Amino acid sequence: MEHDYLQIKIEGEEIDSLYTDLIKLEVELDDELASMFRMRLCMLQTNEGWANLDDDRLRVWKAIEIIAGFEDNNETLLSGYITHIKPQFHANPEQASIEVWGMDASVMMDRIEHLKDWPNKKDSDIATEIFQSYGLTPDVEDTAHVHDEAVSTIIQRETDMQFLKRLALRNGYECYVQADTAYFKKPAIDEESQPILAVHFGNETNMHNFSINVDGMAPASVGMFQIDRLNKEVLDINVETGEQTALGDMDAAGMLAQGMDAGQVFVGMNGASASAEMESLCKGLFHKSEWFVTAQGEISANHYQHVLLPRKPVTIKGVGETYSGVYYVNHVTHVFTAEGYSQLVKVKRNGLIPTGNEDFGSGASLGVGL
Repeated sequence: MEHDYLQIKIEGEEIDSLYTDLIKLEVELDDELASMFRMRLCMLQTNEGWANLDDDRLRVWKAIEIIAGFEDNNETLLSGYITHIKPQFHANPEQASIEVWGMDASVMMDRIEHLKDWPNKKDSDIATEIFQSYGLTPDVEDTAHVHDEAVSTIIQRETDMQFLKRLALRNGYECYVQADTAYFKKPAIDEESQPILAVHFGNETNMHNFSINVDGMAPASVGMFQIDRLNKEVLDINVETGEQTALGDMDAAGMLAQGMDAGQVFVGMNGASASAEMESLCKGLFHKSEWFVTAQGEISANHYQHVLLPRKPVTIKGVGETYSGVYYVNHVTHVFTAEGYSQLVKVKRNGLIPTGNEDFGSGASLGVGL
């Protein structure tokens, strides 16, 4: 079994004292929010002052990189900047500490609000242009609709990151930054599943305290009405089915009682320039509501021997046939303390019951291990 691995670089260099003074490090990775970290260090008082307090390397807006995992299997969890410093002087000086907080490189895109028009451009064109203006490499999936200024022009009234998140939502896309690459694209639901997570599965068990929530109120059909600006006709869009890959054999509609209709919501206070854009917005909202199964648990990282990442699928077994299967990872908090390395995970799913295409490993077809 490999030992866990942690490397912290500030301005490209390691600070050896960080490892000896480290009390706790949390790195939060989320599919909707910027990646962030919280690092707590001891702040012992010496004849020369307080340890770490006056270290010029521990200052806001210093570049930081956190790499973690295992000796032969590690990942860059976060590449960004220190944003907050919080010294805490306890009544007992031996308990004094300093907290260092920070975010990924997208923080630079979320500091200044802009009032700007974007005529005759696709949403993907806008994303590419904004990413490049920050020196980031764009990984952008094309959006078909061009916003003709003769009909309507996109107006930005927020920070660049808030603006791109808004555009991403109406296309059913994710928008985020990892290292020096910026992404504006559909969720990677069809990617190869990460190594299996097992709950109460004998020697394979690597996940603890797993809990599941099934929301029978979702999803709902998403509709939108609008008057066409050119010919004054009523545009009517209603999305009742999704296009995302099903991660289970039974969707939310399959659980409805006989004769029971799915919920219905209508988009309001949100204009669109054409029926294609209306449909794209409704599909994006419908796809967001399709995740009617959510779950969370804690991974024993040294048993798992892998760095679990968000925005990728993972197979979970050992929780019965109904709930075992492929989930989409939407949040992971990587935690380092003196007790070791753990991963707190949140996952979601748009179906129940395995489809039959899952790989549960040898001798594990029903997701039950006794």
